[in-house]
Amino acid sequence: MKSLRISTLFIMAAVLVASCGQGEGTLEDKKERLNAAKEEIKALQNEVATLEKEIAAQDPEFGKVKENATLITTVVANKEDFSHKIEVRGNVQSRTNVFISAETMGQLTAVNVVEGQYVNKGQVLATIDSETLEKNIEEVKNQLEFATTVFEKRDRLWKQNIGTEIDYLQAKNNKESLEKSLATLQTQLEKTKIKAPFSGTIEQVPASAGQVVQPGTPIAFLVSNQNMYITAEVSEAYIGKFKRGDKVKVSLPALGAEFESTISTVGSVINQASRTFTVEVKLPNVAEYLKTNLVAIVQLTDYQVDEAVVIPSRIIQEDFEGNFVYKVNGKKAEKIHVTLGKTYDGKSEVLAGLNGGETIVDKGNRSIADGTIVSVQN
Repeated sequence: MKSLRISTLFIMAAVLVASCGQGEGTLEDKKERLNAAKEEIKALQNEVATLEKEIAAQDPEFGKVKENATLITTVVANKEDFSHKIEVRGNVQSRTNVFISAETMGQLTAVNVVEGQYVNKGQVLATIDSETLEKNIEEVKNQLEFATTVFEKRDRLWKQNIGTEIDYLQAKNNKESLEKSLATLQTQLEKTKIKAPFSGTIEQVPASAGQVVQPGTPIAFLVSNQNMYITAEVSEAYIGKFKRGDKVKVSLPALGAEFESTISTVGSVINQASRTFTVEVKLPNVAEYLKTNLVAIVQLTDYQVDEAVVIPSRIIQEDFEGNFVYKVNGKKAEKIHVTLGKTYDGKSEVLAGLNGGETIVDKGNRSIADGTIVSVQN
């Protein structure tokens, strides 16, 4: 509208100049022509004003200043279930992977297994020289046989009220003592046979025949896929966040495998050196998973809430007052300060500032300010 007025005045001024330039004339003539020109300008101005009003009534956008809108994309502040997870490194363990050791001193007379061999529970893995024990057992058996005969005779006489009570008790005591000695020697003899406590595979055989062993000397490392689990160390900062039965996600990077499981045990002791506590996770009975010391990544949920207002973390900005986002309000961007909760997997929980359902500026949010006119181009 302003430009139209200016153009009209330029035209009238040109007419006036042209009129003034027509001949010299007298002073009175010039004054008359000036007054006539002014009347013409006034009439044109009135006509311009009338036309502007009529045009504006039919076209509301006529005469308005056009402002350039900033192109943006938007996202919706959804209400959804939100959880925060942590990842810790763990290892596959087994309660049935042990070193089988000697329980008595002596020389190994035989080692009956080799590495990689499968053995059954109770199978003899190695034997220790038992010659001395066997001779002792034979000697005690002879003594026991004699003591038994003496006791039986004393017993018959005692029942007939013949002999003294002390003789009867002494014979009984000798017999029982030798029985106990024989049982002890037989137990020691049994320990010279080193047996497998469970079925499994021989992983290592660090001993060899002819070697003199002491109690505790490792004879074989027995590995079993029975009763396996995953153990992981969790920072003490998460005490009270997990309990037995909680669901977890486990990945085995070396195998490219993932599965869901549950927590079987939560430790109650803090490691003084690492300031962590132990969490045990059940391991499915799948053959390829059952490898001792296999690295596992355990994903634990330490925070979960239903119907939380969630937005992408990438759209959050910060100023001196705190975190903020831009909300689309009509055709303009409105700056909204928000209070954030947990952040996980590229999403942030909004505790205050948004109620859910708002349209939030996504791409282009770095090039606008509060009140900027925007054009949504999703």
